[in-house]
Amino acid sequence: MIDDLDLRILRCLGEGIYSYNEIAKACGVSRNTVYRRISRLEETGVIRKKLVAVINYNKLDYSAVIIGIKLASIDSLDKAISFLKAQHNVKFIWKTYGDHDLILVILCDKETVGECIYNFKKALEKLGVSSSKYDISVSISWEKIDLSP
Repeated sequence: MIDDLDLRILRCLGEGIYSYNEIAKACGVSRNTVYRRISRLEETGVIRKKLVAVINYNKLDYSAVIIGIKLASIDSLDKAISFLKAQHNVKFIWKTYGDHDLILVILCDKETVGECIYNFKKALEKLGVSSSKYDISVSISWEKIDLSP
């Protein structure tokens, strides 16, 4: 059962990387309470520990490319997702509704962005996954923005 304190702790965890002491202070409880709550949330599968490094890909001469795909047939959605999950340069995949069925972020060498996009389209076509629409945004960069008031 998730209570208000659990939700406050989860909100802190979702905002960035904080120590147990920082989370405790933000939530108005002890460090030990935060430790016990996080352990329980891990045991119940609500959260999982994972080391995350936020890399500045621009300094590595990579471009982040966002691709929105509207599939010609929704029946090929699972096939497309399985393929995309296996690609090392696909960093995020969202299943969406509306103008696109899938939105993904891929990383490519700045010099090979066009080739990279072309190869993705061709590989999906080879799998029998056809699309009625591709929207592409190239050379984006991202950063975590604090949304707290």
